[in-house]
Amino acid sequence: MKSSITLLALYMLGIITLFAQTKISSKISEATVYRSGAKLSSTASVKLNSGQNQVIFEKLPVQLNPSSIQVRMDGKANLLSAAFRQNTIEVRAGSSSGIQALQDSIEGMKDQVAGLMAEKEVLAKEEASLAQNQARVGAGQNSALTVNELKELTQYYRSRLSEIKNRQLELDILKRKTERKLQQMDERLGKISQKELQASGEIVLQIESTSAQTINIACIYFLPTASWVPSYDLRSEGVDKPLRLVHKAAIKQQSGLDWDNVKLKLSTAQPLNNNNRPLPTPQYLDYYTYVPKAVPKTEEEKDKGQVIITSQGIRRERTATPAIASGPDGQPFTQEGSGEEFELPQAQTLLSGATALTLRYKEDQVNAIHQYHAVPKLDPGVFLLAKIPNYGRYGLLSGTAQIFLNDTYVGQSEIDIRTVADTLSLSLGRDEDISIKRVKPTDISYAPKFLNNFKKELIAYDIIIKNNKSIPLNIEIVDQIPVSRQEDINVELIDKGGAQYTPDFGRLYWRIDVLAFNSKTLRFKYELKYPKDRQVTY
Repeated sequence: MKSSITLLALYMLGIITLFAQTKISSKISEATVYRSGAKLSSTASVKLNSGQNQVIFEKLPVQLNPSSIQVRMDGKANLLSAAFRQNTIEVRAGSSSGIQALQDSIEGMKDQVAGLMAEKEVLAKEEASLAQNQARVGAGQNSALTVNELKELTQYYRSRLSEIKNRQLELDILKRKTERKLQQMDERLGKISQKELQASGEIVLQIESTSAQTINIACIYFLPTASWVPSYDLRSEGVDKPLRLVHKAAIKQQSGLDWDNVKLKLSTAQPLNNNNRPLPTPQYLDYYTYVPKAVPKTEEEKDKGQVIITSQGIRRERTATPAIASGPDGQPFTQEGSGEEFELPQAQTLLSGATALTLRYKEDQVNAIHQYHAVPKLDPGVFLLAKIPNYGRYGLLSGTAQIFLNDTYVGQSEIDIRTVADTLSLSLGRDEDISIKRVKPTDISYAPKFLNNFKKELIAYDIIIKNNKSIPLNIEIVDQIPVSRQEDINVELIDKGGAQYTPDFGRLYWRIDVLAFNSKTLRFKYELKYPKDRQVTY
């Protein structure tokens, strides 16, 4: 009988050893966040028995991509299988540290209530003692007191009793408020102390070990619910100094789990969410047209379309969607994201939720060519441009830049790198020390002329630039005359005012110097000829 029991015990021990199971509450040690998605690494030190072991990494995000799971082990063991499954776990509505802090606050509130009650009891005893003494005075037991002394003593009793009553009222009010807060905190403690079921992910590993040992295991997986958005601080301390370009990232993750003290990296690469081999498809290159964000004010303006400024001139486009290169599946193709990776120097804690954590991850000294630029027909301002040759070396991505001139915030500018040009132009904002305006000159007669069946009109403009700075400046100015699409409408440039003229687009381009505290005027004129019984419009 004893022999049978011993054999059964040994058999059961062998079964337990053969299928030893270990559950691990793994810690996220590393996170590489892509523009869309993140690669996470959960690590743990695991004790294995000889034979087959089942190791379960618990409390993982349910959104992780099962086909992206990779497993690394540093010991002499064989991984037989790795599978993902969902489970439910009991969690509290609040963290243990938050519950403890709230409990401590409740204890403090209770101590405050006890202190208020003790002070009220002391005041009640003092009130009773004063009443007894006042009664003795009123009964004539202090006949040696003069009338004035009796009055002073009575006034003292009355004043002190009044102070006691007022203080007792204050204590009652404080007690009611404190007890109300205490009740609210008790209710909150009850809510966050409640346990509830929450969906959770698990990675189940089947591992075969030739001996009992402790090994380190890392489970690496892709999470789609994380992202980062680039932004910049662009700081200029003068046209004779390099730009300071600070790269920033707004990072957020919505995995349902907080990333506590993780080694964080940012990547511009486009990650593969599965292990299928990539197959290239044709990429069709087309023109890219930048569409300003300004919204037309009237339906008429909406019908006319957007005003586009290009190197060839100014035109209107009815389309509101930029024409960019695309693949055969219709997805946009840009030249962003060359696969650069940036490791943040310090471990970071990133809470799960909709709020992004903004971090600085890089800073460059940028040698830029500064140029003043104006299009007075469209905007009565002079803008300082920073032209950056070979901007690809700085790893820029499209995003919003906060502009600072001499440590003064002057606004925002958009960085848009979805072009094939090798020079990037960034607007550093308006320079209020330079004024420009476009007006019709008053010394020219504008009376129309009639010739047979045609009508001729003379149109002229003065562009007046005033430099209020203490240094000379060089400024480029862009304007235009209309271009006709009809055979019986003729546009003739009479005086281009020294501008470079592009007939196909009607573009006028000046690049001039203006001395300090000085002004300069540019004038151009053109003539319209069209049927006298018709009207023309731009």
